Amino acid sequence: MHYILTLILLTSFLYAKSDDFSIVINEPFSNALVDITEDYDRDISAVGFIKKYKNNQAKADTTYTNAFDYLASLSNNSNGSQTHLVKVNNEADITLRKSTNLPYFNEAVSIAKTPQNGYFIGGHTLDGSLLVLKMDSNAQTIFHKTFGTANQDKMSKMIPLRDGGVLAIGSSVVSRSPNDNLFESGLGLSDIYLTRLSKEGEILWSKKYGTLKDDIGVDAAEADDGSFMVIGQISEKKSKSITILRITQNGDKIWIKEYKNEKNLTPHKIIKLRDNNFVISLSQNDDTNKEQIRLIKIDLQKNILQDKMIQTTYASVLKDIKEFSDTKIVGVGYVRDSHNTDGLAMLLDNKFSMLNQEHYGSDEHDSFNALSILHNSQIAAAGIYTNKDSQETNMWIVKLNKDLSMAKIPTKPTKSK
Repeated sequence: MHYILTLILLTSFLYAKSDDFSIVINEPFSNALVDITEDYDRDISAVGFIKKYKNNQAKADTTYTNAFDYLASLSNNSNGSQTHLVKVNNEADITLRKSTNLPYFNEAVSIAKTPQNGYFIGGHTLDGSLLVLKMDSNAQTIFHKTFGTANQDKMSKMIPLRDGGVLAIGSSVVSRSPNDNLFESGLGLSDIYLTRLSKEGEILWSKKYGTLKDDIGVDAAEADDGSFMVIGQISEKKSKSITILRITQNGDKIWIKEYKNEKNLTPHKIIKLRDNNFVISLSQNDDTNKEQIRLIKIDLQKNILQDKMIQTTYASVLKDIKEFSDTKIVGVGYVRDSHNTDGLAMLLDNKFSMLNQEHYGSDEHDSFNALSILHNSQIAAAGIYTNKDSQETNMWIVKLNKDLSMAKIPTKPTKSK
């Protein structure tokens, strides 16, 4: 009987319930994680931004003769964003945290791996320039490059390319200056702005695309033939539609297609499937003006292969999607009712029929911004989490199983005495 009791206690210890793999990083001011990837050592890295308070005490005795210089000095003392990298291991321990600490405020939008287990990080400065950083595996900066036009530029996404370089997708305010050759023929208020960079950070080309309306580049995906499928947002007064653009590897336009709807359309993500077709994640307002998920499958010749609305009880958006090896689609984003917003995870088959959905978060405002499918078919997601009765968002990393249940932190074995 003694041995049976010992065996039962040992078994219950080995299979004791572990904590959820959910990491909330609480820092002053509102912070967020916007993209996530798996490292080659099987750790997880996420990138976002953290707010810092700048206090220039050395300038306290400065005398200003110009009111605008004084106001500028006040803004320099305020809290501003810096790109922030977080790395966690399989036991949910934070093994690395690093801010860029650049002299100007900036925010990241994307992270991509390099062959050396380092990172490309894309983003923009808050004064209107585009930014790409290359870091080693310890988040030490190899180089950073700021670029763009003389106008206000903003990056929406940066994607890794097969040649080791990256493509930055964003927008730029149109210029009518005869000295700005790139944008002197700008059509609308802003245009889609694409820049291709080599793995050494050399700008290979920058080009703009647009309509007579307000255009914003949202995301892109590289096809097997080296061309790119680009999605953008078109805005005119109170109407929103999307544009899908195919360009060559050198940025030359092959075709462009605009999708209009009586309800506003907002594009969020485009991915290439294993069959070399593409899926676009959109949100569309229903008859009650509630956001609903819409997925479109399209080929390289702009033929629509599938188009489906995912009707849910609450307003729902998938901000990022990925394809499993069995062709199922997983997406993350947010779900919202009149009182609360939660992180949303959704699993669909290859016909876009929903198989499962789960909601995660507190009773406040929470959302997933991006996901990465891990080597073992688990899912890592990054976003924002808000503590109860707080007005400030926190950085958030979770790991989910393929069935969308929350993964558990492995129980560390204890050494016997």
